[in-house]
Amino acid sequence: MSEPVGSGMRAWLTGDPRRFDLAVAAITVAIGTLLVLASPDSSETGWPEWAAGIGAFVLLMLRRRWPMLLLAVALAWTAVHAAVLQRPTQMIFVVLVLVGTVCVRLNRWPAIALGSSIAISLYVLGLVSNEVELGDARAVIGIAWTAGAVGIADAIRSWRRYRESAEAQVRSAVLAADAQTRQQVAEERLTIARELHDLLAHNLSVMNVQTGAALHLLRTNPDKAEESLTSARDAGRTVLDELSELLAVLRHDEGETEPTSSLPTFDQIGTLVETMRSAGLDVKWRRSGSDRTLAPAVSLAAYRITQEALTNAAKHGTGTAELLTQWDEAGLLLRVSNASAMAPGPGGGHGLTGMRERATANGGRFSASHVEEQHVVEAWLPAAANVRISS
Repeated sequence: MSEPVGSGMRAWLTGDPRRFDLAVAAITVAIGTLLVLASPDSSETGWPEWAAGIGAFVLLMLRRRWPMLLLAVALAWTAVHAAVLQRPTQMIFVVLVLVGTVCVRLNRWPAIALGSSIAISLYVLGLVSNEVELGDARAVIGIAWTAGAVGIADAIRSWRRYRESAEAQVRSAVLAADAQTRQQVAEERLTIARELHDLLAHNLSVMNVQTGAALHLLRTNPDKAEESLTSARDAGRTVLDELSELLAVLRHDEGETEPTSSLPTFDQIGTLVETMRSAGLDVKWRRSGSDRTLAPAVSLAAYRITQEALTNAAKHGTGTAELLTQWDEAGLLLRVSNASAMAPGPGGGHGLTGMRERATANGGRFSASHVEEQHVVEAWLPAAANVRISS
């Protein structure tokens, strides 16, 4: 479908300010010339009118650069023409256009003040040039024209400010959306990094312990060495399975069938404890209260916190650890304690940071302390997911 002629012409004029100014100057001079020629004094027209026409065209072509200066020039030209020749001049229309140009750049009340002073000036010039009484329409019409110019300028100013406000709101919305997207990407990266850390830190620690034990027992006790290698193989298989599941989730696109999740849950704590025992950590597990069903996110967080705490106990402790799982009406308390002569560093490491983030992200709480060579990790999680959004 072809573009309407009016729309194409408007786009051509507004595309370049110089073309628009040329059109304004040509139309204003043409209207002024026709009105001057149609006046009763048209027989007296001569070089002053032609000079006014040329001057009007030049002033309007330069109106964007020095509008106030050119307005003063046009008003003075009009006053001299009216006082000397005592007949109207088309320069008065230049004054009106320049009044509108200046008032668009001013605030409303300064624009009204300027328009009022110009209206009074044109009224006085109308009286002088036409030699009429105070209420004559030929003098009052200058006030009406000036009021119209100021009103049009006010409408243009309001429209421009509305457009600028709308554009600012759009830019603000775009920036807010970009910031939200960046925050979501950062949160997704943090989640992926947390999952990878918990997965690899635990299973690789088990693999390292078991392969080390197998090397030690390979010649003296082959059966025990085989058991250790089997445990290391199972840990490696677990790493591969969970990595495959995590990659499947990352590669999932909208519209495809949801990948089946095999991420661990709190129900698998017993298997985790047995794995740690087979890796050489003597875990004493105490349970209190009646088991409850946890929300999926909370269940995963409980498993990962326990996994990370037991892994740290195996890596930094003396070979023994105590695990307490205590249920209450609102949720689950996890506590892992082990003897350790070495206190964690000031930053707590990525493991403690990850456990704290998992607990707080689900509306729980977390603490880690080291007192009298006992390292204690404690986390409380609500039974239902209660995501806390930090401000």
